[in-house]
Amino acid sequence: MALREDQILRYSRQILLREVGGRGQEALLSGGARVDATGASGLTAAAYLVGGGTPVAGVGSLTLGPWSPGFLASSDDVGQPVASTLAREAPALNPDAANPEGRGGMIAELPSAWSGEAPWVALCGDGARAGVVFRSAEGCVWCFGETVRHLGSPPDGALGGALGALGAVVFQRLRLGLGPSLGGRWLVPPGTLEEMELRRCSRCASRQEPSAP
Repeated sequence: MALREDQILRYSRQILLREVGGRGQEALLSGGARVDATGASGLTAAAYLVGGGTPVAGVGSLTLGPWSPGFLASSDDVGQPVASTLAREAPALNPDAANPEGRGGMIAELPSAWSGEAPWVALCGDGARAGVVFRSAEGCVWCFGETVRHLGSPPDGALGGALGALGAVVFQRLRLGLGPSLGGRWLVPPGTLEEMELRRCSRCASRQEPSAP
């Protein structure tokens, strides 16, 4: 899809980035994200994706939690379905962000059931740190699943909001074909990033082991 003049103006800062450019912005607009979240991290991620031109849609029958008010939801929306709130607020913030078909990759707060096309971005925590686990279409789905099933829900509050911003950037980079196909990062207060050690499925673990002499 060719960018319209109003889109070139709206996304000019992103387009000027070498990693994005016009072709990259077209990829962000033509992709999509399914959001499975009720809290600060997931709704913040959705807001950043909407601002960058990624169409978003809520999935399932989840309702918004007490930490969800922010960019896309108000206190009046607490207890309302995520899907209908995003369907209303996303195009109000950015007309390009409507996603009535519910297409695209998935960004979700743990625990969640994973399915559909990549990229997949999991927002999580371990009680002290916030974390993000991600995979592109080339990343091992079994290693991703083995990792996220041992992690907990993401934090709320300011740390959850920061995690959501990080998750949105990770999702966009995967959509643009940047970075590794599988990985994870810890966000440690007050704002340090650390590599996350992923769990490996039996097949990938056997490939990494040295062969017997």
